[in-house]
Amino acid sequence: MLLTRGLIRVGLPIPANAEFELVAVDDPYGYASANELSLFRRPLPAANDSFLTTVMWDGRETVAGATIASDLETQANDATKGHAQGITDLTDAQRAQILGFEETTYFAQIYDNDAGDLTSNGANGGPRELVTQPFHVGINDNFGDCIDPDNTGCRVIGAPLGSGTRGAPFTSVIFDIYNSWTSTTSGGYRTAANRRAVARGQALFNTFPITISGVSGLNDEAAFGKPASLVGTCGTCHDTPNSGNHSVVAPLNIGLTDASRRTADMPLYTLRNKTTGEIKQTTDPGRALISGKWAHVGRFKGPVLRGLAARAPYFHNGFAEDLDAVIDFYNDRFNMNLSTQQHSDLVAFLETL
Repeated sequence: MLLTRGLIRVGLPIPANAEFELVAVDDPYGYASANELSLFRRPLPAANDSFLTTVMWDGRETVAGATIASDLETQANDATKGHAQGITDLTDAQRAQILGFEETTYFAQIYDNDAGDLTSNGANGGPRELVTQPFHVGINDNFGDCIDPDNTGCRVIGAPLGSGTRGAPFTSVIFDIYNSWTSTTSGGYRTAANRRAVARGQALFNTFPITISGVSGLNDEAAFGKPASLVGTCGTCHDTPNSGNHSVVAPLNIGLTDASRRTADMPLYTLRNKTTGEIKQTTDPGRALISGKWAHVGRFKGPVLRGLAARAPYFHNGFAEDLDAVIDFYNDRFNMNLSTQQHSDLVAFLETL
């Protein structure tokens, strides 16, 4: 799993107070049980952390009412005592030093084999612009920008808490870093053509209409009115300007762990709702193993999108081997009916992030 998909095994139990129970396991490794499910997940980047709203794929280091800074310090301590097998807790000074490093480390693609230098001809690719990119928790949220001085008020979808109030309306124009390439002729014929393709891909990301249905955390959320479907864009879920993260805590289930997408190297878990008797099969319960909530089965956070070209395979479980496969997944999952050109343009854009 490590060599073929870049996956690390994570062992987590079903919480004692969970709304569900484990009734069957199909584990190719013969290990998993309710005491420790085997979950296979991609390591997340250790950079661009200043744009985070959730720590870890399942949010297990995200504490309600705490700041992201506090969450990252707690994660550092937990990793030191867990992965590094430390005996004592980190001191406050050590936690602060780690946090300072994490919050000032940025990465992004700086050069593309087809489009060339990603800062040429007025473009703003690369990590340097990220250092000054405005961000706060709740920025450009779907319910309107969250103005929140203590960074704790808008971490729950649609429910401003504490001092958080809603300001500017949401805009689907998430990325603007390649606006200058829309009609460029710079760099020679081939390079200019590829730069225009990147700009078209950026426009598709910002504006292409997507009918979103069957997404737990979106279509079944009371905050959204539980719509059977809604028309959005890529920015509905990747709403943070020029980073593509989700700006509030919003774990979603887009179907990656469904039994229908299971491969033979993944365990399959059959879960039963203790109250209703409903059955779900999943390769990874995700957020539900932290919250214990039935509705959270299969939900995961989305990652910051910068630096994608270096991070294959994609999704939390390495489902997509490359960015072509990523677009294929979304095209199939949401019946986008992308043309060959649109598919190619989106890949060209994502490769430059």
